Amino acid sequence: MDLSTTRILVTGGTSGVGRALAGALTARGATVATCGRTVPPGTDLAFTADLAEPGAAARVVEQAAARLGGLDVVIANAGVQYATPLTDGPDAQLLERIRGEIAVNLTSVAELAAAAWPHLAARPTAAFVAVGSGLGYAPKRSAPVYCATKAGLHTLLDALRYQAEAATPHVRVQEVVLPLVDTPMTAGREGPARKLTPEAAADAILRGLRTGRRTVPIGASRALLAINRLSPATARRILRDA
Repeated sequence: MDLSTTRILVTGGTSGVGRALAGALTARGATVATCGRTVPPGTDLAFTADLAEPGAAARVVEQAAARLGGLDVVIANAGVQYATPLTDGPDAQLLERIRGEIAVNLTSVAELAAAAWPHLAARPTAAFVAVGSGLGYAPKRSAPVYCATKAGLHTLLDALRYQAEAATPHVRVQEVVLPLVDTPMTAGREGPARKLTPEAAADAILRGLRTGRRTVPIGASRALLAINRLSPATARRILRDA
């Protein structure tokens, strides 16, 4: 895919990996629209949106397609992660966070795909890409809902790929599997591997997109997925208390 003529929507593109990815794509000639809960003033191709709200993802797709004159690639990058101690019992804040994690990390991706597909199907080549996590393959104790949404995302993309192969074979579906990246979401958290910078993650994602591979593991996630194939129990032990 020639990035110099590509129109791309990156959700969650105003901070962290999304911001670095939008910048890297723009530097390579792509025209990029983004969205975020807060958008710097005067940013022409960034739309304010809370993807936890029903219908927000679909609105962003239509805004981006109208502003760019169509879409060639959609990258579902937005995500949230909270510590969710489910065994402590319910409280209002915990329940709100659970709903928010599911809505942003999983529900909005399905909504994004449904809204984007008519635009992607109209292009000779196109791609729908979602950013997952190694925690979708081997969960950690402190964030069960986040891990569940990333596991659900993996399954969602597999099923979406089946639909695309039958209805729109020219639209590829890819899953990016990130390791721990140094972003505001992971501040104060450490894992078994050193944090990747957002810029390094973005460059690796771009290399993976060019390959067209269904699954694009980044950094330490490559080793994790290999371990998981050989010994799922070992992968779970590695990340359980990460």
